[in-house]
Amino acid sequence: MLDRDQMERLTSCDGPAFRELYQIYAASIAAREQKPEAWICAIVRAPEYRVSVLKAGGHVTAFSILFLPQAESFALLEYMAVAPEQRNHGLGSDVFKQSVAQAVRPDGRRLPVVLEVDSDREASGDQHIRTRRQQFYRRLGCLRIAGLHYMLPLAGEGPVPEMDLMVYAAKGRPLPKADLRRWLRTIYRDVYHGSPDDPRIARMLRGVSDPVQLE
Repeated sequence: MLDRDQMERLTSCDGPAFRELYQIYAASIAAREQKPEAWICAIVRAPEYRVSVLKAGGHVTAFSILFLPQAESFALLEYMAVAPEQRNHGLGSDVFKQSVAQAVRPDGRRLPVVLEVDSDREASGDQHIRTRRQQFYRRLGCLRIAGLHYMLPLAGEGPVPEMDLMVYAAKGRPLPKADLRRWLRTIYRDVYHGSPDDPRIARMLRGVSDPVQLE
């Protein structure tokens, strides 16, 4: 049995671990930002993803989904969540640290990790939760891309929330705007099955400086 604090990779949907992961996913991720269960199952099996679970007593207590495009210079921490009854015990920080530690090139160099985070700039019923979430990621070393109002390309009913992109482990490394554009095109195409030429990408980039500023 694995130690409680050690995450393990999930590679199959055929078992209780995936069912427990999906239950945490459905309870933790805003409905407008969720992908269908079949899509999450396909992610588990996809070679460009690393889906990791944390277990205690043989049951999944937390998970993360990390997108690692082979031909790119970044990773995307697409989802991360802790079971509701296990929150406020430091598991979230542990899951984040173990997840971003997997964002490495074959030669061992670390990749910057991008996060899609609900923005606290807009008035909403959960604004205080959004602020806490942003503060959580900042304490772990993440910074927000200045001037970028992220447009989530996930199809669904109703408006998408105002969002930010945050980046981990990018301090001291200037980020050319062209790299950010390529990252966005990759996310739209490979993470959301959309067009890399979606006009929203150009609109998002209008207010972003070159090189990109992090705040």
